[in-house]
Amino acid sequence: MATEIIRHGIVAGIDGSDGAVEAAQWAASAAERFEEPLRLVHVLPKHPESRGRVPAGEPRHDFRAEAEALLAAAERALRDGRADMEIERSIVDGPPARVLIDLSRTARMIVLGPAATSEMKSVYAGSDVVRVSNHAECPVVVWRGIQGHEVSGNRPIVVGVDGSELSDMAVSHAFEFASFFGAPLVAVHTWAEHSTFGAWYSEARRFMDWTDLVQHEEAWLAESLAGWCEQYPEVEVTRCLERGGPMKVLLEYSFGAQLIAVGSHGRSPFTASFIGSTSQSLIHHARCPVLVCRKG
Repeated sequence: MATEIIRHGIVAGIDGSDGAVEAAQWAASAAERFEEPLRLVHVLPKHPESRGRVPAGEPRHDFRAEAEALLAAAERALRDGRADMEIERSIVDGPPARVLIDLSRTARMIVLGPAATSEMKSVYAGSDVVRVSNHAECPVVVWRGIQGHEVSGNRPIVVGVDGSELSDMAVSHAFEFASFFGAPLVAVHTWAEHSTFGAWYSEARRFMDWTDLVQHEEAWLAESLAGWCEQYPEVEVTRCLERGGPMKVLLEYSFGAQLIAVGSHGRSPFTASFIGSTSQSLIHHARCPVLVCRKG
């Protein structure tokens, strides 16, 4: 009989950027609420110097010492008011995305700085943030530095609900986060005429009375959340049914949220550019941190 993996600790990636340190500050605030240790990780890719290819007469750059300095500086930034927090610093060799995905197998959460590439560039050149978000086995929070570094009991956590297995995972984690943060939860379900009627959609549909459909969708949303509301009775829940595409609607909700939770189908950026990816769009454009849930 297989034993369940014990997930422990919050991993924050530190790459030397200001965004990564800001993300780690948010991770530290979350770690306090979850009562979890915080692990600051710098990934050291292979460099020519490490393979003995330093040109003659050139000084050898000490990448490991530089990484240690980055981690020490990040920890100092996080220690203000958190003298007792358990913080571990680690330097790991390997491709950044692969290292973080490996760490996701036992971590409770991974927190990353904002994607360094534009949404279009990530389609062609790739993005470690997108790769980790699409393939991690624990929830991944991608920092979008707009509204401060501290988790809050005042601003809501928003979650997209569409009835899929991945959406159910996002709902599960959203309730858990709302409970630990003491924050309200806003559950958003979207609908559109063309997705409802498929090939039968026509211009005339714009003038139909959608009351019955809206009532059906509202009842479905309430039923979908009922079990979670019973499990987390302390969480204040608002159900919102919106007409429109999920990317546009959730982006609008991100303006007032402290965190927005969605599922990820693990599509490559290239595939997502053709069929759409709500999680990847939010990673690049949301106005608050994005919680991406895939496997666990």
